[in-house]
Amino acid sequence: MKAELTNSRYGLLLALFGALMITPDTLFMRLSEMQAWVMMSWRGLEMGILLLVLWAAHSLIAKNPQKTKAEVAALFSRPGMGAVLCTLAGATSFTYGIAESSVAIVLITIACAPIFAALFSLTFLSEAISRASWIAILCCFIGIIIAVSDGDNVIAAPAGSTLVGALCGLTAAASLGLSFVLLRGNEAIPLLGMNGLGSLLAGCVGLFMTLTTPDEPSLLDGNIWMISVSGLIILPISFVALTSATRHTNAANVSLFMFLETILGSFWVWLGVGERPGLWMIIGGAIVLGSLSVYILTSMRDAPSS
Repeated sequence: MKAELTNSRYGLLLALFGALMITPDTLFMRLSEMQAWVMMSWRGLEMGILLLVLWAAHSLIAKNPQKTKAEVAALFSRPGMGAVLCTLAGATSFTYGIAESSVAIVLITIACAPIFAALFSLTFLSEAISRASWIAILCCFIGIIIAVSDGDNVIAAPAGSTLVGALCGLTAAASLGLSFVLLRGNEAIPLLGMNGLGSLLAGCVGLFMTLTTPDEPSLLDGNIWMISVSGLIILPISFVALTSATRHTNAANVSLFMFLETILGSFWVWLGVGERPGLWMIIGGAIVLGSLSVYILTSMRDAPSS
């Protein structure tokens, strides 16, 4: 029992570290002053290449060719490629949403990933959705409507559409939720390889759009150092910590810590570049986060103990 408690505490500390580490990500995206496709190119290519190199290095150090072969086969299986496509969709929609609209609305909507995971579990795994889940879905829907309706009152945000930003955040949340479902019964899928390949493909999408879109800024426009802090330091370190945490503690605990990104991510952007959400967007976000917190805590309480 003592060993289990220690292991769980280690997982909680990892989750807290990873969640705190990822909070300044959107600030560095803003400080890069890059357009959507250029930013997507740098973030995707840097993170993708780094994670794939880490995966390859880990496989070489492990010196277990059978395990490596099984991981490669799992990665290119139907569930594995589905998870890769989810990573691709999530990375592209998140980056485009941040470039298009306010950070707050994207982070508020992407926090709904646990709700989408429940819906996809109903669709693909025939798992029943509890009454608490439906109540949380309704409350999140109301909170998002309130937040989006206040989009014109965000100070220093991009001039794009708040609705588009919300849809991008919801797309990223749905992609994350679906990947949870796909990974649940396929533990052989390598997380480094999956996220590395998905991020690399997102970078390739951004690169293609940058090179083919008329009047699109070049890859050298903007602050490469700032976006590299995100792509080479913040994302890989936080990813390794968060994914490692799921091996030691309940995924619901990790989800709760991830709400720090919604709160602190918006705060760092406010502090760093003066982008400040309006009062009703804050109220809408509080409704979403409060509903999700109650939902996750209820799910943890009702879950059968192992």
